[in-house]
Amino acid sequence: MSASIEDSLARVDRATEALKPNLIALARELIACRTDSQSADNPEFPGEALRCQDIIARRMLQLGMEIERWIEPPHYPVVVGRIPGSGGGRSLAFNGHVDVVPVGDNAAWQHDPWAGEISDGRLWGRGAADMKGGVAACLTAIQAIVESGVDHAGDIWMHVVADEEVVGFSTRNLAARLPNVDAVIVAEPTDLRVMPAEGGLVHFRIEFEGRESHAGNRYMSARAGGPGDAGGVNAVEKAMKVAAGLQDLERHWAATRSHPMLPAGFNTILPGIIMGGPGGGRDGQLRLISNPGTTPNYCSIEYNLWWLPQERYEDIVREIEAYVASICEADPWLRAHPPRFTWKLRNIWFPPANTAPDHPFIDVLGNAVRRTGLSVGIEGFTAASELAWYAEHDIVGSIFGPGRIAQAHSPNEYVEISQLILAARTMAMTAAAWCA
Repeated sequence: MSASIEDSLARVDRATEALKPNLIALARELIACRTDSQSADNPEFPGEALRCQDIIARRMLQLGMEIERWIEPPHYPVVVGRIPGSGGGRSLAFNGHVDVVPVGDNAAWQHDPWAGEISDGRLWGRGAADMKGGVAACLTAIQAIVESGVDHAGDIWMHVVADEEVVGFSTRNLAARLPNVDAVIVAEPTDLRVMPAEGGLVHFRIEFEGRESHAGNRYMSARAGGPGDAGGVNAVEKAMKVAAGLQDLERHWAATRSHPMLPAGFNTILPGIIMGGPGGGRDGQLRLISNPGTTPNYCSIEYNLWWLPQERYEDIVREIEAYVASICEADPWLRAHPPRFTWKLRNIWFPPANTAPDHPFIDVLGNAVRRTGLSVGIEGFTAASELAWYAEHDIVGSIFGPGRIAQAHSPNEYVEISQLILAARTMAMTAAAWCA
């Protein structure tokens, strides 16, 4: 590393350390915004999300950033800021979200979830870890770049959305709408570990058709030599055949496929919701709920499926459908009445991300982590993040931020103040080195 880069990193690091009071104040200001996006009956959300994004936009303008704002339908405000580089350098974007999950039972909290209280070296409140603390660290890193006067040839961006917790379209749309960057940091809580890979995720539904009949007729379809289908066809039992088969496939995947940055067996096929009964169904819901005295003619199973970063969504879909078809081929009823698939159910799907651990950007990020005195841990992210939508455009990057996922979505959520500072320092030095 050249002497000039070393000098720039040292200057940026000192500037970030000096901004500790500003970082904490910004994080507390963001936590105070009641941006619960998941509660459908939350009338506060549109106004509070806008207030939160106004805070961020004002900070961007104070830093001299060029900003763009819009509302992602129906009411999710987006703020994008850019500091142009001097030209010819690599660009970097920071991504974050300011919406949060519901507080839940206030009595379960030791600290006011909206107050941003400081106690025991921690900043407490809903969103402290997930991920208003990370957003504040990103903005502070950019502020350190600006105030240190360090030259950067590449553009530095900040992308802030308000619909991540409801699997919204903001990040996927801005990644398509804005110029591609050369790398991205998504500031979800990783306990300051570098996480450049995550699996793909999709929700899907399988629906099964049966034939209704009085429960007193079941003996006819069960006994040898009986009339078979005339005694009713139980859609729940047909669904159970397929569910057992997919469990076998899941075990096969765990034994034969892996990714070096994800835990063994991460690629799972989880049956999460089952709905069955008489009366038929639509969109996974029964039309009739009575009692188990009628052979059910409808059943649906909804699945959560993870696939590995090196795999393709289209191949996974073909494999699942072909595997189910092979199960149905051995059953006369299912062969004649094949189940129906619905993929990307309720818009829940994320493509995988798979930046190599030895990619130059990961080297730069890892070196910045080391300069703070921490050891570098590189591993996969075991959830879905907005990194997916950048990866869809072949943009390399990593999830990296303060806080632990164990604190997210829980009462007494907090982030350690020391981690906020370390995250901001790492982010600032990464931007200074990558965009130099």
